[in-house]
Amino acid sequence: MARVVLESGKDKKIRNFYPNVFKDDIAHIIGNVKTGDIVEVSTHDGEVIAQGYVTEGTNAFVRVLTTKTTPIDKKLILEKIKRAYEKRKPLFEETNCVRAFYSEADGIPGLIIDKFDKYVSMQIRNSGLEVFKQEIINAIKKVMKPKGIYERSDVENRTHEGVDQVTGIIYGEIPERIIMEDNGLKYYIDIVNGQKTGFFLDQRDSRKFIRPYLNSNSKFLDVFSSSGGFSVAALKEGCQKVIAIDKDAHALELCRENYELNEFENTFETMEGDAFLLLKTLANRDEKFDVITLDPPSLIKRKADIHRGRDFFFDLCDDSFKLIKDGGILGIITCAYHIGLQDLIEVTRMAASKNGKLLQVVGINYQPEDHPWILHVPETLYLKALWVKVVEN
Repeated sequence: MARVVLESGKDKKIRNFYPNVFKDDIAHIIGNVKTGDIVEVSTHDGEVIAQGYVTEGTNAFVRVLTTKTTPIDKKLILEKIKRAYEKRKPLFEETNCVRAFYSEADGIPGLIIDKFDKYVSMQIRNSGLEVFKQEIINAIKKVMKPKGIYERSDVENRTHEGVDQVTGIIYGEIPERIIMEDNGLKYYIDIVNGQKTGFFLDQRDSRKFIRPYLNSNSKFLDVFSSSGGFSVAALKEGCQKVIAIDKDAHALELCRENYELNEFENTFETMEGDAFLLLKTLANRDEKFDVITLDPPSLIKRKADIHRGRDFFFDLCDDSFKLIKDGGILGIITCAYHIGLQDLIEVTRMAASKNGKLLQVVGINYQPEDHPWILHVPETLYLKALWVKVVEN
C-alpha cells in the first residue's frame, strides 16, 4: 500500500478526525498512486494515523475513511452504512423519508444516500469513491432492502475531477412519484427529475418550526419554493393565501401536485421566474404577507464569494421587508457552508435598518439530526435558518 507522508505538524487535524488531507499538507508520497487507490497517511516521522482513498483532481488529495488499522474493504463499507441507518430508525416514527447517509458525518466522504419510503436515491460526489460503487450498492440492498435504487451523481464537481455526471436506475424500479409523509404533511417526491436527490429533507426542522406561527388569517410567501416544502406546511395550517415562487417550472408543477395531494382548499398561487423581479412585482401589487421564507439554492461555493453572497442576501431581505406586515416573520435560510449564521444576522439587520424595521429574533434552526453536524468537521454544518419578527418601535 502506498503512503502519503504529511508535513511536520500537519497530523494534528487528522488525529482530531478531520477527513481531508490537502495537497499542501503532504511532504511526499511513497509509491505510485492514482484516483481511487487506498493509501496510508502517516506523520512526518512515519507513524500511520489514517487510511483513505485518493482523489487526484481536487485539493483534498486523500479522503480519510478510518483512523484505525481496520482493512478498507466491503465489510467496512457495509458496517458504516448499517451503523448510519440504524441511528436513523427512530425518525421513521415521524416520516417515511430520511437521509440515510451523510458523507463525512457518517464516515464515507462523498456519499449521500436518501431513503424515500421503499426507494433509495444515491449520490457519489467525487471521483475517488467510484471504486467502491458496487460495494455501496450491495450494502444498500442488504441494509435497507429497497425496491429500487436510483443514482443522482449529477453534481458539478465530478466533471472538474474528470468523471462523468451519472444518473439512472441501478437496481429494481423507481416510480414516477413517491409519497412522502412527514409530520402530518404529504409530498410527492420525484427522484428522477426533482432537485438535489429528489427532495430537500434538510428543511424538516424549519418546516416544523414555522407552523405554530401560522393560522387561517395568515398570508404566506414561499420564495425559492422548490417543490413547496414550506408552502405545504403553510397550507396545512390553514393559511388563507399562499404564494410559491421559483424559476424551475417542474418544481412549481410539483407544488401544484402537492396542493392537490393534500386536498387543500386554501388560495394557492405559483409564480415562475426570477425571485428579485417577482418580489418587486408583488410590491407593485401592494401585497403584504405575515410570513416570508427565503430559501435560495447554494450559490456560494468558495470562501472568496462570501461578499457576493452577503450582497445577495441583503438584496433579498431588502425586497422582502417591503412586503412584510408589522408583526410579520421573515425566515432567512442558507445551505451554503461559507455563509455563516453571523453573516445572515448582519445582512438582515442592515436591510431592516434601511427599511426602518426593528427586529426580534424568534428562532434559529440548523439541519435535522439525519444530517449530522460533526464538531471536528466544520463543513458538516451547512444549513442555517434565522427567523426574525418585525416589532413596533
